[in-house]
Amino acid sequence: MTVRDRVPAIRTSKCSPSPGAPDRADHEQRPSNVDAASPAVVSVGLPAPAPRAVQQARAFLTPRHATGVDEFLWQSRGRPMPDRDAIGAVLDAGDRAQHGNGDSPEPVEVAAALLVLGAVRLNLDQTEARLLSIAQAAGLSFEQIAAVLGLGVEEAEERYRQLKPRLDEPAAPSPAPPRRADALGGSSQRSGTRPTDQPTWEELDDEDWGN
Repeated sequence: MTVRDRVPAIRTSKCSPSPGAPDRADHEQRPSNVDAASPAVVSVGLPAPAPRAVQQARAFLTPRHATGVDEFLWQSRGRPMPDRDAIGAVLDAGDRAQHGNGDSPEPVEVAAALLVLGAVRLNLDQTEARLLSIAQAAGLSFEQIAAVLGLGVEEAEERYRQLKPRLDEPAAPSPAPPRRADALGGSSQRSGTRPTDQPTWEELDDEDWGN
């Protein structure tokens, strides 16, 4: 409705909204597509990648970028490097290439890093959803939760509604951080090679990509 439409035809009379018309202030406070009695739940982030595809992406990135303890653990026990380190390695390679200090990452490396990033995002969302549930069980109100998060109360409640469904999404277990015994070649079983049952990125086919 324009400003001109809101001007009364007769200035001596007071314009009143038609029966059933929404109040302007109420309309500005709520999106028109959200039912106040039953707010729509919209999933946050991107769809969770298939766990097997994430494992393949880790197995592709680790031998190309792991160094030090991570390289040893991969070669001796088939343990992939931490997800964020793998993503960071691809980002660093891209940054070096932009400055003329190396070759750009191959498209398949970037695709693998995006899959691993999806696993990291899902893990964080599930962790936050669990923490919000525990916070309520511990007696924290959404007013208190909102204050901690720096959000409005309605925003905090909506965030929890969006994150909670992610707990049901299948997640690929994150690589365990190296322990001191692992770094020293301790008590865990060692084979000297990557386990033969570890999926490889080269095994991906159209079905794995969702085609």
